[in-house]
Amino acid sequence: YEGYDSTANPTVSNVFSTAAFRFGHATIHPLVRRLDASFQEHPDLPGLWLHQAFFSPWTLLRGGYNEWREFCGLPRLETPADLSTAITSRSVADKILDLYKHPDNVDVWLGGLAENFLPRARTGPLFACLIGKQMKALRDGDWFWWENSHVFTDAQRRELEKHSLSRVICDNTGLTRVPVDAFQVGKFPEDFESCDSIPGVNLEAWRETFPQDDKCGFPESVENGDFVHCEESGRRVLVYSCRHGYELQGREQLTCTQEGWDFQPPLCK
Repeated sequence: YEGYDSTANPTVSNVFSTAAFRFGHATIHPLVRRLDASFQEHPDLPGLWLHQAFFSPWTLLRGGYNEWREFCGLPRLETPADLSTAITSRSVADKILDLYKHPDNVDVWLGGLAENFLPRARTGPLFACLIGKQMKALRDGDWFWWENSHVFTDAQRRELEKHSLSRVICDNTGLTRVPVDAFQVGKFPEDFESCDSIPGVNLEAWRETFPQDDKCGFPESVENGDFVHCEESGRRVLVYSCRHGYELQGREQLTCTQEGWDFQPPLCK
């Protein structure tokens, strides 16, 4: 991570949201098994066949496969021989050509799904490109990205680095054992760890501290209002605002001086 890039556009692209990132739909098992806390079949909740639980919509964009390959710097596929280099399954390639007649007509979602996987990946080169470009834009174009040095302190970032999906599962479910990496398939119980062993975020890193000579202390809260705590020219500043339906009475902005806050907090009525 090299920091915020003001030229990066973090907008989510249509091809990402409707095609590339939906590769995950093809990785879901057709039978959803519902398990108990010991990861065994739940006696009261049998498995669900997806085709019986949900509709079966068509995720199609009507073409665009070759155009997006070109966008990613990949060669266009103009002939059956070209198509066979990206999709080595002869039967799949033949069915695609029989349906679409020419690679230019192939839907980007179908073509991307059918491509040969890259090494140690779950997608082919087209989806890897589109997903990678989108994720980089989302990160680099976000001023509030957690790794940006202006967003959190060094101590806070160190705590955030410890957090994981496994910890989220521990904190929000009744499970007591989880895989260390929730994104990796493991066998229960040998590949699972106690939630007590999964590191979490220590919120002490967010505790507000003030210099010993500070006369202002922690800001007073205002009923039906909020404040933003920031610095201006090296001095602590509070900017108050009222919630919807309330009107601010008093000073909107307070500044910390050697004698304390320069004004009393406002009211929201």
